[in-house]
Amino acid sequence: MRITRRSFLKYCTASAAALGLNPVMLQQLEAALASDGAPTVIWLHGSGCQGDSVSFLNLFLDAPAVGHVDTKDVLLNNINLAYHTVVMASAGDTAVTMALQGKRKGGYVLVCEGGVATAFGGKACRVMTIGGVEKTYQEMVLELGANALAVLSVGACASFGGIPRSIYPLPPLLPSEPSGPTGILSVEEALAAGGVTGPVIINIPGCPAHPDWVAWVVVQLILVLAGQATLPELDAYKRPTALYGGNVHENCPRNPNYHPTVKATTFGEDGKCLEDLGCRGPGAYADCPFRGWNKGPIPQLEDLSVDPANYTRANWCVDSNGLCFGCVEHDFPGGDFYA
Repeated sequence: MRITRRSFLKYCTASAAALGLNPVMLQQLEAALASDGAPTVIWLHGSGCQGDSVSFLNLFLDAPAVGHVDTKDVLLNNINLAYHTVVMASAGDTAVTMALQGKRKGGYVLVCEGGVATAFGGKACRVMTIGGVEKTYQEMVLELGANALAVLSVGACASFGGIPRSIYPLPPLLPSEPSGPTGILSVEEALAAGGVTGPVIINIPGCPAHPDWVAWVVVQLILVLAGQATLPELDAYKRPTALYGGNVHENCPRNPNYHPTVKATTFGEDGKCLEDLGCRGPGAYADCPFRGWNKGPIPQLEDLSVDPANYTRANWCVDSNGLCFGCVEHDFPGGDFYA
C-alpha cells in the first residue's frame, strides 16, 4: 500500500502534540512536502539488535486518524529511502546500487543504527559487498558520513556504544577509546577518529529510541532542508533538548518530593518511587514520563492533539513497576540494574 504526502501530513497533524508541532510549523511542513524536496535517507545497521527500527516500524500502525499505514510507506514515499535492510524489497547488488546512487546524488541524510566495531579491522561487522569487496560498517559510516548533510545516530548503541560496548564506569562525557570485545565506538566517535567533521550529528538515544523521537527529528530536518526552520538545539551529548531536556525523576508522577508517594522497599509496590531499588531516573534526561509509549500524548498538550479517548498512552517503564534503566544516557548499560 502506498501512502501519500497528504497522509503523512495527516499523521503529523494528528500527532502534533507528540511531535511538538504548532499550526505554523504544520503549514511549513505541508509546504516542504509539496516542494518535492524530501531528503534522501541511507539507513545503515551496525552492532546492535535493530530494535530501533522495530520500534519505528510500529509507529504508524498505531497512528490515529490515518488508516492502516506503516513506516515503510512513509520512508519509501515521503523521505526517499535509498537503503534500509529491514524494509527494502531489493537485496544484494541491487540494494547496494541504490545506496551508492544515493551517495553519488549527494544531499542525503545518513541514519546509523548500532555501534561501530573497530577491532579486527572492523570486520566483526560487515554490511555489504561492493565490486566483490566486503565492506565493514566502519568503512561505510566514514564513506557515507563524509558527504552527508546530517548524520542521525538512532538508539543507544549508535549514540554512545550501548550494550555492545559494555564499559563501566565511563568518563564525564564521551570516552575516547573503543571498548568491548569488538572495539565499539559510537558513530560520533568513529567519524571523529576517521577525520570526518563536516556533517551535523544528532544523537537519538534510547533502548530502543522512542519512535516519536525519530519522527520528530525527521520532521525537523525536512523543515530545515526546506529553509523553514533552523537546526534544533542540542545538549552536550548532541541530543535534542526538546526531547531530552527534562529529568525523568523530576517529572515522574512517583517522585516523593512533588507527589504524595513514598519510596518502595520491594518490587511490585504500585505507585511508589523506585529510586531505592535502583531506578536511574534521577540521572536520566528524556520526556518518557510525559510521552509514554504506544500512542502516548504529552498531557500538557492534549488540547493540540486528537481526542485523548482515541490516542492514549499504554505505559512507560516506571508506570509498569519497572525501573528506569537510563537507556538514553551515555553510560548505559553500565553497572547493576537493580540496587
